[in-house]
Amino acid sequence: MTEYNIEVSGNTEAVIRVTCKCEEALIASASPVEEPQPVIVDQPVLVAIEPTPLPVEPTPEVPVINPPVNPTPELPVVEVPQPPIIEPIPVSPVVEPIPVPPIVEPIPTPVMPEPVPPVTAPTKACYCDLTSQLTLPDFVKQLTALTRGLLYPSESDFPLEILTKGFSSKMPPIKGIEVRTLDRVFPNFLRFADPDDQQSGNVERASIADRWQALYPFIKNNCSVTAWHYPIKAKRYTHELILVMLHPQGTVGIRIKLVET
Repeated sequence: MTEYNIEVSGNTEAVIRVTCKCEEALIASASPVEEPQPVIVDQPVLVAIEPTPLPVEPTPEVPVINPPVNPTPELPVVEVPQPPIIEPIPVSPVVEPIPVPPIVEPIPTPVMPEPVPPVTAPTKACYCDLTSQLTLPDFVKQLTALTRGLLYPSESDFPLEILTKGFSSKMPPIKGIEVRTLDRVFPNFLRFADPDDQQSGNVERASIADRWQALYPFIKNNCSVTAWHYPIKAKRYTHELILVMLHPQGTVGIRIKLVET
């Protein structure tokens, strides 16, 4: 019997076919009669060969070398100052302004002129109704003293002129003549001092206002008064104002020259 050594590497399957012809030779030598023999077909024989396990080398253990641990240095504790607590300032609510209505200036009411009574010549009855504590000469004397040095204000100031002789109380027939009252001839601004002049110490203007204020009641308390204002053609002035004063004993007048443009 022949031996065969076959090396097969691990994890390998091998199929080995073995053909044996020894039986045919034994049969032929035993019986002389030749009988037909079945034909033996070579059939493969499967042989399972377990692989030889390879030796496993042990893995050498690698020693774990821990690196040296440096101790963490302690840091100094630094105290951080805390910021002061600021309380919020209360904000007042926004108040919308109340709309103010526009100022409407009043429409000036036109001042109607006072009705002018008709001026007539004085009569005996008119004189009898008048009263005065002064005689006519005394009235003229005091009137002259009160008006001395007074200038009537207009665009150009002129002195007052006393009329005692040849004076008529009859209104002259002049075109554009206008009858005025004593209050219009001597208005408030003429008789009362300006407060600014009093505060600033303007003594002269304050004294002039006092003189006009003294003249006004003197005429009003001793006679009945009417005034004529009319234009005139003259070189130095444009209008005249005649103050007609009816005293119980006669008629006295004051002429005032005006410049009005």
